[in-house]
Amino acid sequence: MASGATIAFANRAKLYLDASPAGATTPTTELTICKDVEITVSAEHVPLYGWGSIIRQGVAKHSLKVAIKIGYMKWNPGTTAFPVTIFGATCTSGGAGDTNVVTQFALKGVFTFEDGQTLTATIQNIFFPDFSIKGSEGQWIKMDLSGEGSTIVFS
Repeated sequence: MASGATIAFANRAKLYLDASPAGATTPTTELTICKDVEITVSAEHVPLYGWGSIIRQGVAKHSLKVAIKIGYMKWNPGTTAFPVTIFGATCTSGGAGDTNVVTQFALKGVFTFEDGQTLTATIQNIFFPDFSIKGSEGQWIKMDLSGEGSTIVFS
């Protein structure tokens, strides 16, 4: 192993996800029994070519996206923010709210390595266009969220 290299075990990771009102940057609601998490940072890339040459001269990028996929289990269906907050529903009505305002979220992932070091990833301005609740005979019910954030910070 390379000097100073260490590994992280997914079962030791913690995810925190909250609706993010203006100015809120650190979520505090922990998702319990997180089954899957995937964070993909991407941008559109445009190759640049010069006149008189067929060789690429440079590359520019734009449209940064932070894709997030989360699968989790064990939530309180009467009080938890999901899926209630995603579609502007109220806990009493249980239906989708009649609003075009998109609720945005902040996610904080804390990944603990075997030597005790931690890596924290914080994603802001996440929206979830949909969600799914999956269950099969003889299996626990699982909720899957896929969304897109605007920024990510590692610390």
